[in-house]
Amino acid sequence: MGDENVASAGHTVADANVRADTYFVVSTTARCWHCGTPTRLLALALPNGHEVLEEHEWQYSSSSALLFYVEHVSAEVRDQLKEISSCFHPGYSVATLNTYWANHCEFCATLLDDHDLHCEPDSAFAMSSEAAAAHIELSHIEKPFAASTAGYSFDPEFFDLARVS
Repeated sequence: MGDENVASAGHTVADANVRADTYFVVSTTARCWHCGTPTRLLALALPNGHEVLEEHEWQYSSSSALLFYVEHVSAEVRDQLKEISSCFHPGYSVATLNTYWANHCEFCATLLDDHDLHCEPDSAFAMSSEAAAAHIELSHIEKPFAASTAGYSFDPEFFDLARVS
C-alpha cells in the first residue's frame, strides 16, 4: 500500500503510525471492574500485511497485530466503530493522563483501561489459552484502516484460534 492509496481513498490520520487495506474489530465480554456486570468489549486488530511507520518510513509487517491505546482513527473507521458499539469511543484516562479509544461499561459507563484489558495476564485481550481464544470474535472489515496508536502487540498468542465472522 503506497502513501497515495491511503490519501486518495480519504483514509488518513495526520499522525498515523499503522495502516492496512483491511482490519478486524475484535469483540469479547468481561466483567466491569466497577459494577461487576459482564459488558461487551471491542479492540482493533490488523492482519498480516499491514504497515507500521518506523523512523519516518512505512515498513511491511508479516505479523498480525492487536492495537491498544489507539489515539486517533480515520473518519471512516470512526464511523464504522460508532455503528458497532456506542460503548467504544474516545475517553480520558486518569491512569494515562491521555485520551484514547476506550471501552466503557455498557451499564455504568466506567472507562475500562486498556492496560487492564490488553496487558495483564489472562485479561480480556491477552489470550493465554485456547479456551480464552474461543470467546474472542473477529469481524473482518474490508475497508482501509489508518490510526495513531501507542500500543501494538505482534502476533497475539492464540489470535489465530478466535472465531472469524
